[in-house]
Amino acid sequence: MSRGTSTQISRRRFLQTSSATLLGALSWAPAAAAGAPPAPPPGRTPIDPFTDDDALGLAGLVRRGELSQAELVEIVIRRIEVMDPILHFMTTRSFERARQRADSIAVESRFAGVPILMKDMIDVGGMRRTDGSKLFAKRVPAESVAYVKAVEAAGLNILGMTNVPEFANCAVTANDLFGATRNPWDLRYSTATSSGGAAAVVGAGVLPMAHGTDGAGSCRLPASTTGVLGIKPSRYRMRSGEAGGGHDRAKTNQVLSRSVRDSAALFDLTEDKSGAVYPAVGFVPGPAKRRLRVGVVEAPSPGLVAIEPEVRAAQQRAARLLEDLGHRVEAVGYPVDSEAFLKAYTAFAVQKLAGLKPVVERVSGRPVLESGLLTRFVASFVAHAATVEPEAAIADQAYLDELPRVFERAFEQHDVLLTPVCPVAGVRLDEAGPDDLFSPERALFTIGRLEFTGPVNFGGNPAMSVPLAHARDTRLPIGAHFIAARGADRLLYELAYELEAARPWKDRWAPWSVQHGPLS
Repeated sequence: MSRGTSTQISRRRFLQTSSATLLGALSWAPAAAAGAPPAPPPGRTPIDPFTDDDALGLAGLVRRGELSQAELVEIVIRRIEVMDPILHFMTTRSFERARQRADSIAVESRFAGVPILMKDMIDVGGMRRTDGSKLFAKRVPAESVAYVKAVEAAGLNILGMTNVPEFANCAVTANDLFGATRNPWDLRYSTATSSGGAAAVVGAGVLPMAHGTDGAGSCRLPASTTGVLGIKPSRYRMRSGEAGGGHDRAKTNQVLSRSVRDSAALFDLTEDKSGAVYPAVGFVPGPAKRRLRVGVVEAPSPGLVAIEPEVRAAQQRAARLLEDLGHRVEAVGYPVDSEAFLKAYTAFAVQKLAGLKPVVERVSGRPVLESGLLTRFVASFVAHAATVEPEAAIADQAYLDELPRVFERAFEQHDVLLTPVCPVAGVRLDEAGPDDLFSPERALFTIGRLEFTGPVNFGGNPAMSVPLAHARDTRLPIGAHFIAARGADRLLYELAYELEAARPWKDRWAPWSVQHGPLS
C-alpha cells in the first residue's frame, strides 16, 4: 500500500512527538486505569498513521524504505507506553534489546524487523521469564528455545513479555506480581486465560500479532473475548517451545493476530519442517474451493457451566454463515464427556503442581500458604495437590488418554466441528482472581470455561477461535470455535481466510485501542 505526502508528514510529526505528550493527550487514561466502566474515549484519531497495517503490511513499509526498523520499534514502544497503564499487559520490557537489534535484521526476511511481544511462559535467552509468579521473579533463561529462535529468524524483533495468570492457573489473567490485565472492549472484564496479555496487545492494536501458548484454550479463549484470531496448531506441529527440545503434552505455541495472513506466515516459519510427525504445511495463501462437512455441536445442557444465550446465538449465526457459504452443516452431539474431563483435568493439574510445595517451603522457610511466593489461589491448590497420592492423580487422568480416539471418531463423518469457544462471553475481574482460595467450586468455575477448548489439547487436534460475533448486552466479542482432525492445520487456515473475507473484522476496534487515541 503506497502512502502519499500527507501520510509522510503525519509520520514525521508522530516520530517527533514524545510519549509523555501522547499520554497527556489521552485524558481518558487515568479514569480507565482506575477501573471506570467503559465509555468511548473522546476523539477517534489513531495514535499513529500505521494502526491499520498488519505485521506483513508493516514489513512491506520497511522493505520499501517508508519506515526504518528503528522507527518502527519506537512507534510500538510509544503505543505500549500509552496503552499499558490502562490495560496492564506487559511484564518485562526489553526495549533496549530491541533497539540494538533494529536496522540489523535482514530486510529480506518475511517480517523485516517488525516488533513482537512474547508470552511470559517461554524461554527467550537473556530475557526474564516469570510465568506470572513471584517465585520466578528473577529467573532469566540463558538460551532461547527452538520456537523463539524461529520467531527471530522470521525477522521479528522481540520487545518484551506479556502478562499471564500464575502458571496459567486462573480463569482471568491476573497475578500478584503484575496485577490484572483488562479487556480493551470493557475494562471491567478480563481478557480470559492465559494468553491474556497477548490478547490485550492485539485487541487494542498495540501490535498486529503477539505470541501465545495454548495448553487448554489459552490462545482461543483470550482471542474470543478480545475479537481477534487465535489458532492452536496440532500437537507436534510446531518447533519445540520447551527447554531440551521436547513437546508439552498439551501446550502448543502460535500467535493471536488481527489478520489471518500474519498468523499463516509465522506458522510457516515456525512449524517443524522435518516431517517427523506431519508433512509440512508451509504458507497457506488463501481459502480453498473445497466445501466442508461441518458438525455443529449441540452443546450439553447444562454442561459444566450453563451456556449463555448470547453464546448460543453466536454459534447459530456462525452455522448459518457456513451454510450461506455452501458448506454442509448438520447438528451433532458433543463427543466429550465433560464430567470425566473435569475430573481428569483436575488430576492433571494436581500432578503438575504438587512438586511445588517442597520447593516453595524450602526457599521461603514457611508453609506454602504463608510463603508469599505464590498467589493464594495457586498456593491453596498446591497445598491440596500435595495431599493427593501420586498414583491416584495418575489414575484419575485416564480419560485424557482416550481423547485422541474420541476426536478421531468425531472426524470420521465431518471435516470440522463448530462449538462455542467458551460457555460465557467473558469473565469479569470481580468474578475470579488470584486471591481466591482453591475449592471444588472454583475448579468447576475455571475448568467449566475450558469445556470446549481443553479437551482439544489432549486430543492433539488443531483448533481456532474466529471473531464473528459480539454480545448485544456487553458488546464483548464472541469467537466461533472450529476444531479439525489431527494434522489438518491447513484446512483451518483456509477456512479462516474464507470467514475473514465473508465477515471482515479488521475494522472492528475496541473502545480502548490505538485507533481511538488523539494524535498530538
